Amino acid sequence: MDEPVRGIVCVGASHQTASLASRERFALSGERGRALCEALAAHPDVLEVAALATCNRSELYLAAHDVEAVARVAVAALARLADADPEELSTMLSVRTGAVAIEHLFRVAGGIESVVTGEAQIQGQLREARETALEAGTSGPVLDRLFRRAVEIGKQARTETRIGAGRASIGSVAAELVASTRGGSLEDALVVVVGAGKMGGLAARSLAQRGAKRIDVANRSQERAAKVAAECGAEGVGMGFDEIDDELVRCDAVVSSTNAPHVVLGRERIAAAMEARGGRPLVLVDLAVPRDIDPECGTIPGVHVFDLDDLERVVSETLEVRTDEVEAVEDLARNGATEFGQWLRAEAATPRIREMRERAERIRRAELERFMARMTHLAAEDRQRIDLLTRGIVNRMLHAPTMQLREAAERR
Repeated sequence: MDEPVRGIVCVGASHQTASLASRERFALSGERGRALCEALAAHPDVLEVAALATCNRSELYLAAHDVEAVARVAVAALARLADADPEELSTMLSVRTGAVAIEHLFRVAGGIESVVTGEAQIQGQLREARETALEAGTSGPVLDRLFRRAVEIGKQARTETRIGAGRASIGSVAAELVASTRGGSLEDALVVVVGAGKMGGLAARSLAQRGAKRIDVANRSQERAAKVAAECGAEGVGMGFDEIDDELVRCDAVVSSTNAPHVVLGRERIAAAMEARGGRPLVLVDLAVPRDIDPECGTIPGVHVFDLDDLERVVSETLEVRTDEVEAVEDLARNGATEFGQWLRAEAATPRIREMRERAERIRRAELERFMARMTHLAAEDRQRIDLLTRGIVNRMLHAPTMQLREAAERR
């Protein structure tokens, strides 16, 4: 009999536990996260696994029979990924199990664990985590249901509360930060967005909404860059990465968010641009993990570098409306976790129920065969009726013990 899933494990690092430099070491985006999940799925104690990667968190979610053993396995895997020793891990990683892990994911989905309370981009990131795990074959019915329920709770949070009111995204906060460096206005600014993915597109739209009239977009695919530039609501062009150097000389600010595993804008590149700018200052905002912009660029005179850790300073000014809604989202997460826990415990009884029913079916068939062997005069129709009759009797007899097993499991 297969071992049932008895619990959920969540292990990871976020802006609440680790600095940006530390979070870079645990980054689970793209192939890196998929490869780690595939390796963990091969472990005999891990039943299912999925990775949630956002700009401010890298978390593994695992379904397990023995949650304590699987938590140790996940911590060891992240330690190898980050090349970290146990002492470092104790300060950077959070380990959650059971109902606490489930409620945490639902809080994340509701936007109350984000740097920007109420941000909605997490919805797409949850869907991506679910789909990636299913495609890789590392997820199954438990985590699939868990992530689908998380997305549902995220939708509830945004439709039943005002948690998403105001500036509720990293992109909008980045736009606010750029504007603050220019006296609050972006109307005469040329801003370059590097990266035309979801975050880049969000940043471009936020900049346009904040008043930027000219937004150029650079991306590996120039076609994709042109599409984002055209759709953001401001004037601008799309370009390839090879045209960035000219833009660095002309622009007022750069907002970068690519999936590159390495620095895109290094110190030498920015220093060369500053020599040609004639002393004009340059604002660089880095929304990527790992970072796109070398932090050393901030040592160049006239260059101002901001990363995700710096955005927290701006966030406190955006929370007045949404803070009152946090309690309502907490209730959604708590109730959702209770319901999911009941379902999970009921599912744990399924193997016992299946075993009971299979045993009853074996007994029924054996007795039926003995009876039929003595009743050779019966027509085929009568034999079929008797088969259906005995099947119905067994099902009726097993209904009560089946419900009792499920109810007992839910109460545990």
